[in-house]
Amino acid sequence: MIDKDTFCEQIRLHEKAMYYLAFSLVQNEADAADVIGEAILRAYKNIDGLKSEKAFKPWLLKIIHNTAVEYIRKNAKTSSSQEIDVAVENDIETKLTLWQTVKSLQQPYRTVTILYYYEDLSISEISKITDTTAVAVKQQLSRARKQLRELLKEDFVK
Repeated sequence: MIDKDTFCEQIRLHEKAMYYLAFSLVQNEADAADVIGEAILRAYKNIDGLKSEKAFKPWLLKIIHNTAVEYIRKNAKTSSSQEIDVAVENDIETKLTLWQTVKSLQQPYRTVTILYYYEDLSISEISKITDTTAVAVKQQLSRARKQLRELLKEDFVK
């Protein structure tokens, strides 16, 4: 069983992953914060259902995913988007273009792409989080890569 301190430590450890997933689904910083807050409360209330600390990240991201989907359904009429915060790194323009293109993908392609490439989750972990088979996740990633190639062709062909 996980104690209160370990729970808080795990939440801090996976803060970025929670944000990426929530933001990829709700497409708004304020909404992502709401989803994360609600999901953390749900996770804390249901911590007894977690068998081991190793399973914490997939378990938590599953809760984030479910909370975001529920949030989207409740707030479908009021959804809006904001600019993303991009870290200052080498070739920021390319990274920004790539991120915006990934954001423009339709669901479920956007979510699996972010989980796989930005969060380094395995196919198996993604399939658990999204309630789909590993084969479906592989197909979605393949289709997402194909769409990204087509969308980015214009930006990077000189």
